[in-house]
Amino acid sequence: MSQVKLAENRRRRGLWPVMGLLLALALAAISYLIAPNVISLTRQLLPQFSTTGMPQLQVRLIFALLTFVVLLLFVALLVSLFMPKRKMLVKESDMKKERDEMIQRKKMERVRQRKINLETQRQLKEKEKRGG
Repeated sequence: MSQVKLAENRRRRGLWPVMGLLLALALAAISYLIAPNVISLTRQLLPQFSTTGMPQLQVRLIFALLTFVVLLLFVALLVSLFMPKRKMLVKESDMKKERDEMIQRKKMERVRQRKINLETQRQLKEKEKRGG
């Protein structure tokens, strides 16, 4: 019965990779759009920063890539912080109960094996008496 419950409570996670891809594409688009602002902010914060000799498109792509990596790391941090944790359905009392049942089964198996051994010995003795 518990197996049926676990199957019913299982969440669908098949679309998570697709959602991750869509999120990455959205972050890439946002990064590309805000790259000029990041470049101007970098020029304000670092006056010695210069992009002379590089095409503007290349500078924009480099800053878009850097911004994308930063945004992706930030989103990964948020997802890992707020992702629901797997629930452990193991209880101490259940473990103790299972252990006691296992000990009882082993004990019953030893008793059963002892009875089988005694019966086998008895049959061998009877066979020796008849044969000998």
